[in-house]
Amino acid sequence: MANDRRLTYKSTSTRGRCERRQSRYEPHKRGLNTKIHLAVDAHGMPVRILVTEGTRADCTQALALIKGIDAEALLGDRGYDSDEIVVYAQEAGMEVVIPPKKNRKEQRTYDKYLYDY
Repeated sequence: MANDRRLTYKSTSTRGRCERRQSRYEPHKRGLNTKIHLAVDAHGMPVRILVTEGTRADCTQALALIKGIDAEALLGDRGYDSDEIVVYAQEAGMEVVIPPKKNRKEQRTYDKYLYDY
């Protein structure tokens, strides 16, 4: 009787890709995710909801979320930091409370207390 518990596998380089180690679902994984984009009021109640595929960037949906909403401040995470969103919010009279991305050449200031609250 052969010892079936002792399997020998060729070891691969840590830099190389081994087909045996890859998940068979990996090529399709990105297509199965969805994102929920929410615009909420000061009490956290949803005002507008958008559902997109998981590969869609957050900043592409921001203008659709905030158009027509009257607010004093626009809070968002770094994913919503784009010049187009900042300019639109400032023209609408909103205070922009979005931390700047780390790769921005000119870092904007934002109200850290309001963002962390």
